[in-house]
Amino acid sequence: MFLKRKYGGWLIVAFLIATFVFVPLLFVLEGIAQGNNPNIEHIQEFVLPNLVFTTIRMVLGTSIVAILLGVPSAYFVANYSFPLRKFLQKANVLPAAIPTYIMAFVYASIFSISGTFERFLTYFVDRQTIFDWNINVLTEGWLMVFLGFSLYPYVYSASLVSFGIKNKRVDEAAASLGSGPWRRFFKIILPMSLPAIMSGAALVAMEVVNDYGAMSYFNVKTITAGIFQAKQMDYGSSLYLSALTFIVIVGFFATFYLIRSFRKYTASSTSSSYDLTPTKGWKAIAISFIVFLPFSLGFLFPILELISLAASKLDVVFSATFFYTVSNSIQLAIIPAIIIVVFSLILLFNNYLNPSKSGSLIISLSTIGYAIPGAVIAVSVISFVLFFDNETKSGYHFLVDGLFLLMFAYVVRFMAVGYNTLYGGFHQISTSLPDVSRSLGKSSLRTFILVYFPLMRTAVFTTLALVTVDILKELPLTLLLQRFNFNTLATITYEQAKINESVADAAPYALLLIFVGTLAILTLVRSGKNQVQN
Repeated sequence: MFLKRKYGGWLIVAFLIATFVFVPLLFVLEGIAQGNNPNIEHIQEFVLPNLVFTTIRMVLGTSIVAILLGVPSAYFVANYSFPLRKFLQKANVLPAAIPTYIMAFVYASIFSISGTFERFLTYFVDRQTIFDWNINVLTEGWLMVFLGFSLYPYVYSASLVSFGIKNKRVDEAAASLGSGPWRRFFKIILPMSLPAIMSGAALVAMEVVNDYGAMSYFNVKTITAGIFQAKQMDYGSSLYLSALTFIVIVGFFATFYLIRSFRKYTASSTSSSYDLTPTKGWKAIAISFIVFLPFSLGFLFPILELISLAASKLDVVFSATFFYTVSNSIQLAIIPAIIIVVFSLILLFNNYLNPSKSGSLIISLSTIGYAIPGAVIAVSVISFVLFFDNETKSGYHFLVDGLFLLMFAYVVRFMAVGYNTLYGGFHQISTSLPDVSRSLGKSSLRTFILVYFPLMRTAVFTTLALVTVDILKELPLTLLLQRFNFNTLATITYEQAKINESVADAAPYALLLIFVGTLAILTLVRSGKNQVQN
């Protein structure tokens, strides 16, 4: 039984959450009014075109690498039986645990002078020959490749779902008519899976635009790097660049949303169970190699390199700085993570009580922060606080120098992570239970506390862990808003590798970040598997 009753209190609270998260982002638009600034005129004429074209190149190049690595692996895992298939099905998600800036640092170390790759080559050629080759990977092209190693799991995961549960009957029908596997893949399977592949590529694009650590290390000037550089010289210039970035990204996702609204499609879930095509001999070995290659490039090689580097820096692990940094990071991450989980639960329950277009709009506004680069969010919340300080003269500027503003920015950026992770667990609960509770006269709040929350405890703790890990890995936002002489795992990793030019000193911190990220991903994979089984 569904009770046709409006719960205005929940709707008001949800609206306030959306206001809390979205409105500060609008203050970045103040940057448009900075157009008469001489520095901005210089940026418009000489700097902005290069920043835009470089960002577009990096997005397209990295997306291509991610697609080339993710799509074949997903197709073979979804359709063929081969050695190590079950292991590689999960293993190909693990590179997402390595932040892009760490991936860039590690591969720069591997290919550096006296690096692992050069030592390997000395078994085959002399050092003078290697020196004459002048191997240099600190280029824009190589950075696209290295970022692709870290980000292809987004394309892989989306493609795996599409190849595994969609359009299988069409593929089987084409096979029964004599169409070969290659023809079926390029004529039927690939075109029908393009929406999923493009969704994964869109996530890759978001991560590339957000990245600062890798771009800075490789000296690649994207729009985010431009915001950092402009802020060091002129806050108005960084505000202007942030405003342009905000408008473009919001416009892109609004267009993407409208296209999806007009182009809805459904897929039957009844075809999700089917037999895998068996493989033997050289074909099985070749497929295993193709699927193993992305995992080795994106996870195995970087981990081995970091372990090798960290082995000579074990004293760092037992230092006071290491424990102080870990303690700071956890304390800084756990508070916004709890806030995000609470806000997400309220948004989900409000959408259950008040299903409407306004509820969907509230959710969209509350979760848009993840699409906005961290540097833009940092500039937005600074502008938000400074606006009230200038208007009221009440001393709000102290927030800029404290950790409150940083935690506030984390909530704005990672609301989408909390909401989307909780969404699956929330909708696994049958609506009959809370409907019965409400029909017996229990208030909506008591229903939420006594019915929903106990059933969602596992999902809540899983979400809390995932959001905490994402906050721990966040670099651009943290660099811009961190308090003086206050480091997190992400910022100290960046400082050791970039500023101190020592990837070895950064290795222990990087390994810890990757370890917690790996645990979070495995938890999410297990949680998703349980939801499917239920």
